[in-house]
Amino acid sequence: MSRRRSSLPLLLALLLPVLPGCVMFERAPAELACDPALVGRWLPLPGADTEKMPLGAGDYAEIDAQCQVSLVEHGNAPRSRFRALSFELDGQRYLALDQDDMRDLFNDGKRAESKSKLPATSVLLLKYRIADEVLEVALPKASRALELVQQGDRGVREADTMVYLVEGDAGTLRRRLSEDPGLFDPFDPASRNPRLRRAGTEATP
Repeated sequence: MSRRRSSLPLLLALLLPVLPGCVMFERAPAELACDPALVGRWLPLPGADTEKMPLGAGDYAEIDAQCQVSLVEHGNAPRSRFRALSFELDGQRYLALDQDDMRDLFNDGKRAESKSKLPATSVLLLKYRIADEVLEVALPKASRALELVQQGDRGVREADTMVYLVEGDAGTLRRRLSEDPGLFDPFDPASRNPRLRRAGTEATP
């Protein structure tokens, strides 16, 4: 994956500039690839939590055939670029963002001198689906991770303040995802999940 020094990587920037808690996974649970279904220009739909969807009228996300993503505001030069790599498990699709992407997300100017308390392989997972040309993204739930820690689950720990790490090898993490859907916000028409419409299509959130 290529690395550029940018401010906010695309799909995350569409989602959440300030996380009320962050759930990371020790590694990507499966091999990552470019999902061709993501290719296109995506426009934010109204109705999402305003803290999770900072884009407004005239803004859009552009994803090319290599899943290189550009976030464009008001027709200006792209503010951010990164590759949106993903995997599928049990019919569910996930994006995997590593720590460089996360530092860009939070526009962390201390990236050069600060040392992460997380394993170098750790990633943030975002569940997504595309239906009727609408892309919906569900975020991991810090409240569920905290609950697991309080229950004494040895596979989850608080790696830093409000930063939870789900540990294990790839197979263990796949089983965790399969057996605990409560780790992510649900796909629900009544939710305020971020949603984006493919440009040039008619769709509703």
